Amino acid sequence: MRKIKFLAVLSLIFIMTSCSGAVENAADEIRLNEWSARLKCGYDVKLSFKDDNAEFKILSKNKNSDIRLNGLCFIDRCRIMIFDSSDKDSYVFLYKLSDNKLSLKYDGGKIVLTRV
Repeated sequence: MRKIKFLAVLSLIFIMTSCSGAVENAADEIRLNEWSARLKCGYDVKLSFKDDNAEFKILSKNKNSDIRLNGLCFIDRCRIMIFDSSDKDSYVFLYKLSDNKLSLKYDGGKIVLTRV
């Protein structure tokens, strides 16, 4: 019940602060673009947004080890939070936006994505 209330509050905050295509801050800049990277180990990373949702994919050459997060997304001044609809869990990435680069930190790791 508490998680549902939290998601509802985040949804309302997002709806009340969202813009219709205008870039006013880093969150808008991130949301209005697609991001990708190719890791040294050969994995492709993709981050995209549609409406209130984000899709974060780590794709391997052999499809059996792909990672996909897809669900409601909230972006504040330093975090991207994705509430994955398939496993009903939330994932929080710390981010830094610099020019065409988006650095994401999660659980001690770091990925640098480039604007597509």
